[in-house]
Amino acid sequence: MKLPGLIVLALCSLLARFAMAQGLPPDSGLLITRINSEQWQIRLIAGATAQQFSGVVESDLPITAVVSAGLEGKDSAKLLTPTMLGAIFAVRAGGVDGVNFSAAVNAKLCLRDTGSSSVHIYLGNSLADAVPVSAPVALSSVDACGDAVAPMLGMVSTRKYHPGHYTLIVNGVGAQKIMSSALLPGMAGMVRRYTWRSLETSQGVYDFSVIKSDLAWATANGTQLIIIIKYKTDDGTKAGPAYLDAYEYSNKLGGYTLGLWAPLVVTRYNAMTKALGAQVDSNRNFEGLGNQESSLSVDSATLKAHGYTPEIYRDALINILSAATVSLPTSRVFWFMNFLDGNEAYLGTIAAAVAPLGVVMGGPDDWPDNQSLETVAYPYYTQFAGKMPLFIQVEGSNYAEPHMTSGYTTKYWTMLELYQFALTRLHVNYMFWMRVTQPANSAAYDWYNALPVIAAHPALN
Repeated sequence: MKLPGLIVLALCSLLARFAMAQGLPPDSGLLITRINSEQWQIRLIAGATAQQFSGVVESDLPITAVVSAGLEGKDSAKLLTPTMLGAIFAVRAGGVDGVNFSAAVNAKLCLRDTGSSSVHIYLGNSLADAVPVSAPVALSSVDACGDAVAPMLGMVSTRKYHPGHYTLIVNGVGAQKIMSSALLPGMAGMVRRYTWRSLETSQGVYDFSVIKSDLAWATANGTQLIIIIKYKTDDGTKAGPAYLDAYEYSNKLGGYTLGLWAPLVVTRYNAMTKALGAQVDSNRNFEGLGNQESSLSVDSATLKAHGYTPEIYRDALINILSAATVSLPTSRVFWFMNFLDGNEAYLGTIAAAVAPLGVVMGGPDDWPDNQSLETVAYPYYTQFAGKMPLFIQVEGSNYAEPHMTSGYTTKYWTMLELYQFALTRLHVNYMFWMRVTQPANSAAYDWYNALPVIAAHPALN
């Protein structure tokens, strides 16, 4: 018996939703992929049944380099105006229609469906790592569709989300014993650092045994674990794998910084996160993966001599963050940002690019009086609050930050004041407290002083 077309579409929709509920990737839909900071790809992919889509991409800046693929019959993908791309796709079962286009990195792009209610829309590199969205979809800027809170994917995605206070373990020796002692009231989890060098013993050969042991500890203790992979040091050692030594440069901190902007380094970092994701993403106590601060701490002459430009670095960060969300499809990716050599405004560009992917944005230094952070980094917390999860890390130095203005009864910012600043000025969902066990002087504070604040105020935004 031949079923009416509307019933077939309804059944297909139900089957697609059932598959996603069972954890199976969809086999059809409109897939939107950000290739790099300026290039985009839209594909209508048909699985067992034919698919149709009609819609437009609106931009506040010119759209260029429009190239279609697989179009036939009445299909079309063309510029309707210099800032509007129209697409009409009709795909047979098993087929694919698509269009690639470019727009300036700071363009505001909005995809609108003009009459394809039965087509599911996804963001990602493939349907296997797809994040479902609803049209209109703000692509490169959260307010591109005129909606100040769209998209909310960073907040409502199916990724793990256990906001709250976390202790950052500094010392790697006896770490699990130290973590056990930090399982105190109000603590949602732990953060641990690992050098990339220790995880990739030779090219393509990985040793995640320490991470997996720490995850077993987290599971046994019913707490979350966030891991940070280091590629920048301050102690004279190198953090990257030995085969990338030629890409490590002396920094201003007394250590080395890996040239994360180099294509080979980006490729190898993505390979490492893919291998890691295959082994730990499914662990419910693995909250996610963090990188290090965006500030490179390398002098400008060294950067220039090794091919650095702010544009290349911007694109590299978008690349590795986006790739990590694919390699860790159920976990969080924590992006540490504070400064970007050569063009600080690119921090906002990167944030807009990765906000729809569920990335958590934040950085080091809960530092209320710091004018550099107030000028460069902190405004982005306000801009993206409610549009992506946010975090801040209390560094060792933050336990002894003096008040730079009058009206306070203490010399240094108290732990309650740091918490209140993070909550109200930075709008954070996660707060990492570095475990510093001795104050810098008799008037300063340490991690132990933070514990009563954490216990009394376990909730964040």
